[in-house]
Amino acid sequence: MLAVGCSPSAPRQPGRAAACRETPSVPSASVPAAVHDFDKAVRWYGADDLWVAKPALLDHTGERRDGYRAKYASVTLDARGRVTDRKGAPRVGAERLDGPGSVNGGTGGLATADGHRQWWPTVIAFPEAGCWKVTETLGSTQVGFTLRVGVR
Repeated sequence: MLAVGCSPSAPRQPGRAAACRETPSVPSASVPAAVHDFDKAVRWYGADDLWVAKPALLDHTGERRDGYRAKYASVTLDARGRVTDRKGAPRVGAERLDGPGSVNGGTGGLATADGHRQWWPTVIAFPEAGCWKVTETLGSTQVGFTLRVGVR
């Protein structure tokens, strides 16, 4: 199993705001061409056959049951570095680092736009603001990153 882009877990201290060190994205020069070509402005987390766009919008949904929602692209590659859906969609989950909580995310079917761009639309509904570690898994590849959800 390979984990890339993970930051150390912050200690769980209920009632106290813990520091949340967001994970830096992979340097642009290390991102595969098919992923970089998807959107050159996006920052990516990833390794091998699984690449995840850094969520740009963490919006409050206005619904208590949904809390905050992150939408982003996940890209899966074949052995030649081309986008593929043959391995299926990645599994998505998140664990809160500064208090109790976990949530599963979801992916839609492989989307296509502009005739060549393909990705798995990925959504996570975080029940509360806080420091969260998101983990995506595709086969033996695991990609993780930490981000602050909610008011900055």
